[in-house]
Amino acid sequence: MNQCTDFLYHYTSIETLALILSNRTFRLNSLDQMDDLQEKETSDIKNIGQFCYISSWTDDETESIPMWKMYSSLDSGVRIKLKANPFKLFENTPESIKEVSVLPVTDESNGVYLKSIIPIADMMKKGYICPAAMSNNILHKVEYTSDPSKLYPKLVTYEGDKFSISLGTLGIHKNIHWEFQHEWRYILQFYPVNINQDPNILPTSVQIMANKILHGLEKQPFPFYDLQLDDVAFSEMEITLSPKISAGYRLIVNSLIEKYNPSALIHNSSLLGLI
Repeated sequence: MNQCTDFLYHYTSIETLALILSNRTFRLNSLDQMDDLQEKETSDIKNIGQFCYISSWTDDETESIPMWKMYSSLDSGVRIKLKANPFKLFENTPESIKEVSVLPVTDESNGVYLKSIIPIADMMKKGYICPAAMSNNILHKVEYTSDPSKLYPKLVTYEGDKFSISLGTLGIHKNIHWEFQHEWRYILQFYPVNINQDPNILPTSVQIMANKILHGLEKQPFPFYDLQLDDVAFSEMEITLSPKISAGYRLIVNSLIEKYNPSALIHNSSLLGLI
């Protein structure tokens, strides 16, 4: 997280709210599905944005009419408030990894296990890797710019006949025309490489994947990923109803909260009766 913020806000539909509440998850979508068509582009690799997954939030506590209209609805939407970094941390115990590993697993950790927001066992079972999941630094404040070198970053570095690809700057910059969003993003990179194999073979698999990405031949492992919410963060959720919400939609939101998250708070919009 490149700056400090305590709470963030997310405008969405009541249908999406129902899925968030019932599954206790938040969805990250890849950059090639964003409304800003510049998002997926770089100066040197075609459509590499498909490997970068984000969830968009804002730090603007004041309700925004454009945000209601673009990402929710004035009469049938909600704005969710959650603490920053609300995702569950999983302990990657030898037992959990042993269940899916093709290689023997030993326990030399003395009971201290690496924690991650995505279980390593899930990566091994489904054949992908997400290095940033092991970090507590997936939240980034978007920088708005008109600098082409930032909007279309160069990701490939060559050293002789070898090369490396870094997605570290992807998804962090947006055109100044989007500055009204005051956006923060959770950003993860997912790569389609199977880490559940002989360590002697893995480097070759990684190199093959990198070559396919470089030439635009590799495909994303999945179009989205749902991150599990931490129980405490989930219970402290606050929901603002859209400014023109109908009695029926208000009843639906109340019913959803009563069933799935009774400790969550519901607020009327500060724009109620004004638009």
